[in-house]
Amino acid sequence: MKKNLFYSVSAALLAAGMMSLASCSKDVMSEFVDAGTQQEQSESESEGKAVVKLVFSPTPSVSYTRASMMANGKELTDLYVLDYDKATGKLLQVLHQTSEAEDFAEPSMSFAYGEHTLKVIATRSETSTLLDSEGSLWSLTDNTAFAIADDAHAPVVWTSGKTSDSFGASVDVTIQAAKNQAINIQLERMVAKLVLKNMGTFPDDCSTIQMSLNEYKAWNWQSFSVIDAVKNQRTSDVSKYAGKTGSSISYFFLAPDGDGYTTNISFQMNHKDSEEPYTSFTLSDVRLQRNHITTVAGSFYDHQAGFSLSVNDGWDEEQNNVEF
Repeated sequence: MKKNLFYSVSAALLAAGMMSLASCSKDVMSEFVDAGTQQEQSESESEGKAVVKLVFSPTPSVSYTRASMMANGKELTDLYVLDYDKATGKLLQVLHQTSEAEDFAEPSMSFAYGEHTLKVIATRSETSTLLDSEGSLWSLTDNTAFAIADDAHAPVVWTSGKTSDSFGASVDVTIQAAKNQAINIQLERMVAKLVLKNMGTFPDDCSTIQMSLNEYKAWNWQSFSVIDAVKNQRTSDVSKYAGKTGSSISYFFLAPDGDGYTTNISFQMNHKDSEEPYTSFTLSDVRLQRNHITTVAGSFYDHQAGFSLSVNDGWDEEQNNVEF
């Protein structure tokens, strides 16, 4: 796996607008693009705004008729774009775009002239949602930019029912009158990947594996980082692996920047038609780090109840391998 998996965001200004990038990204590419319709240009100019088309693609040089975002062969399903006034931090508008939209990953948005901060998340997490400051669901019409009038009820958190592969970026841009231009923004992976590899054989009557650990379930838009790790349980149906040896199960977890975080992970292997598990045990201080794979390998069904052991923190390139 590459050290960093990026997705390019090509922002093409239509009408009289130009967006200039101010971020830590080293890979910034610009090119002139076709302007929008004359009506779009006239309406934007009269309001002191520029119509900006955001184009997402796996590589900036690829030609295509409709954009799609792929990560390891799987399509990302939801795109969030939050537009902030850079000086005041006020949220100006929100766009949630779904992969069902005809212009998915190619949305056009209207931006007032001046300095903005754009915060973007692209994900395939399940039941992806926005929450307000009180933790209530913040609803908006999909695939339509929504202007924010009341700061008290603006979305402050992104979360999901089940975290999967996700990418994000926060960049400062300036919109002013100039020629049309395309600007590419790279999204960085926000999640760690945990792989459970059963070196033994799954029993014929295996049912589920329950895994309990500390997990970050929320992403704060203002700080653009994870918040509030909570105890959570993941349950996976493994009955399809019955009789198989060496099968793997993968999970994704939001992680802080840098070295990520460590957590104890408790496992319980269940079987059909019985409330008693095959076995259960705990691994201590397992590290989960953005854009890294942590592999836990061993025979999951051959331990006595309560078996606990520590983790070898040695990294092998981009992986943290744990054997038991």
